[in-house]
Amino acid sequence: MGDRTFDIVIVGGGSAGCVVAETLSRCGRFNVCLIEAGPPDRDPRIKIPFGLIGLMKHRTFDWRFESRAHAHLSNRVVPVPRGRTLGGSGSINSMVYIRGRPNDYDRWAELGATGWGWKECLAWFRRQENNARLRDDPLHGVDGPLHVQDLPSPHPLLEIWQRAGEAGGIARSCDFNGQSQEGLGVYQTTMRNGRRWSAADAFLRPATKRPNLTVLTGIDIRRIEFDGRRAVAVHGRRSERIGIRQHLVLSTGAIASPALLMASGVGPGDHLQSLGIDVVHDSPSVGRNLHDHPAVAVFHGGGRHGYGLSLSALPSLIAAPFQYAWRRRGLLASNTVEGGGFARSDATLAEPDVQFHLIPARLGHKGRMIVTGRGYYCDVCVLKPRSRGRLMLKDPTGAPDIDLNLLSDPHDRATLLQGLKTLRALRASPAFDPVRSKELAPGPDAVSDEALTDYIHARLGTAYHPVGTCRMGSDPEAVVAPDLSVNGLANVRVIDASVMPEIVAGNTNAPTMMLAGKGAQGMLASIDV
Repeated sequence: MGDRTFDIVIVGGGSAGCVVAETLSRCGRFNVCLIEAGPPDRDPRIKIPFGLIGLMKHRTFDWRFESRAHAHLSNRVVPVPRGRTLGGSGSINSMVYIRGRPNDYDRWAELGATGWGWKECLAWFRRQENNARLRDDPLHGVDGPLHVQDLPSPHPLLEIWQRAGEAGGIARSCDFNGQSQEGLGVYQTTMRNGRRWSAADAFLRPATKRPNLTVLTGIDIRRIEFDGRRAVAVHGRRSERIGIRQHLVLSTGAIASPALLMASGVGPGDHLQSLGIDVVHDSPSVGRNLHDHPAVAVFHGGGRHGYGLSLSALPSLIAAPFQYAWRRRGLLASNTVEGGGFARSDATLAEPDVQFHLIPARLGHKGRMIVTGRGYYCDVCVLKPRSRGRLMLKDPTGAPDIDLNLLSDPHDRATLLQGLKTLRALRASPAFDPVRSKELAPGPDAVSDEALTDYIHARLGTAYHPVGTCRMGSDPEAVVAPDLSVNGLANVRVIDASVMPEIVAGNTNAPTMMLAGKGAQGMLASIDV
């Protein structure tokens, strides 16, 4: 491919990049190019909700990143899956739609992200959403392109889960994005008519009809070319060069955006020099503030309940394709993470500090995802972790060196331990008696705090919500300003989850799309000035 030049170049076709491309191309005044390293999102597994079980760790659709080994976690590495196709992680995730709490965004404003308080962000959530079930609720949008719907046919275990919560003093919730987040229930998802409805479907695909938007797939951008502090082109792994007339937007996420900046000479100068990378701008905070929701799971197996591979499940497995084809219901319409909720691990707390993700299916507890037998699985994660990691580079090519530094703060360790106890108490409720199955892990012998802590260290993962590595703020050390322009550079913005100063209390896909729409519209407004 010969050199091509565009007014605005967006690197990254994930949840953020799709929204940014739609917004920036809408006015028609700019020639916009969106570049995605992965392929188009045409694979049927992307569109069928249950197909996600074949997408995680897929060589084509997942970057399959891993963290550094955690010395305090039995020297284990932790998977960091990230989507590698149009729609990004929103094309391989469980589609759960959670905004977070109002005080998450007011906290952003307190941390220097001026203009990102709840009032401003709520307006953008409502602008993007199309949630017919909550049409009469002023908190929710009904005219936007992003379809948010109830799960078509929740597994019966979800009803039992909610009864267990009520028995334990945790109310049911029919709207985790309503007035109160606390409660247990079935998650709403980004689906439409029983099919995944990612940012690529909602925002990008309609925009591709515009003559001023070009979408390029299969181009893995490795370096930004600068003239002084101004980005003039981006370079791909196979020597592709795409020129930039006016603006560059990075929307490659909390792992790839800081890695691309550093590989291009923007980041901590001493680290870049040690790798032989010429420093364009010494920005020590690039890659810092990395954090995610630390999580640990309880596994149940055996019996005749939950999805799984067994003789007793054979009739339902045979029926599943027909149920889905005719009515968009049944197993194939499941997003796997069908429900869960938010709870306080300590009754004295003012608001929930842990979140649950319930999968009514048998998952392997020894490293394999798919195993024989039936069962169910649930994890618990810390909503507001205090531990912070850091992303650096392994080599000059930009390969990320991911130090999650999970549970390095005692607060996180204590919260997760208490959250695990809360989860096990819910699963021990008499409400589960009709579907009771053996606890495979941690196992019935793990009863002491010491045994549960050992289990956490051996099994800890994350909820796959990395954020924060290009923190926005008003202070000189922030990587980007509140308008998401990169401090120290002339024409570069970062618009993705990496700019979040602090993680929200919940799944991060919805906040990322909101952030992208608001950030891109603000970019247009600044260009018009």
